[in-house]
Amino acid sequence: MSSNTSGGRRARPGQVRVGRVPTWPGMISAQDPPPVRGRDRHRAVRPRRRARRGARRAWLVGGAGLVASLAAAALVLVYTDAASAPRQSATVADPVLGGGPGCEPTRGTQLVRGNGTGSTASGPDVILAFQHAYYVTRSGAVARSLTVPDAAVPPVAVIDAGIASVPTGTQHCVMITPMLDGRYDVVITELRPDAAARTYRQFVTVAATDGEAAIVKIAPPN
Repeated sequence: MSSNTSGGRRARPGQVRVGRVPTWPGMISAQDPPPVRGRDRHRAVRPRRRARRGARRAWLVGGAGLVASLAAAALVLVYTDAASAPRQSATVADPVLGGGPGCEPTRGTQLVRGNGTGSTASGPDVILAFQHAYYVTRSGAVARSLTVPDAAVPPVAVIDAGIASVPTGTQHCVMITPMLDGRYDVVITELRPDAAARTYRQFVTVAATDGEAAIVKIAPPN
C-alpha cells in the first residue's frame, strides 16, 4: 500500500528526527541514517584517548552487529528476489490468491504470495484484499473498509493521496509470512509502468471481528 505515514512520531528530547524506511509507496521519500541522540554527539568530540580505550570492545560489539545486519540484509534480498518483476494475471486458478509470472502463487502455513482480490476469510487474505484495493481498485475507502474503525492506519483521504502517487497500471506482488507474535511480515514489490521496481515492508496486525478478519495496525518493521 502507499501513502500512509509511519513517520508521524515526534522525536524524543535529545533525538534528531530523521526519515524512516518506507512501509508504503508515496509515504516516505528518503531512507536516512538511524537517529543520533544528543548525548552521543557529545561523546564523539571527547578526547581520542578515551575512544581508543573502548576500541577493543567496539570491535567485539561491531562484529556481532555486522553479523546481524548481514542476516537481515540477506532476508530482504531473498524477499526482493522472489517477488521481483510482478505481473498481474487475468486468468488464475484462485482469484483470491492471484499470482502470475514473477509472482508465483503460493499458499502455505509459512508463506502466502499473490496479488489477488483477497477476502476477509483469514489474516493473509485480508492483507491481499487491502493491497488489491490499493493497487487495482485504487480506492482508499475500500482499503479502509478492511480495517477495524479505530485501526492504526491513516484515514481514507491520506490513503487516496498515496494511491494517487502510484501510476495507474502499476503491478504488485505481496509476500506474507506469519510472525511468532501473531503479526504478519509483509513484503510488497511493485513494478511501475516505467519498469521501476520497488519493494516495501510492513508488519501487519490482524484480528477476527464477527467471524471476519480485519486489519488492526500497519507499521514499519521493528
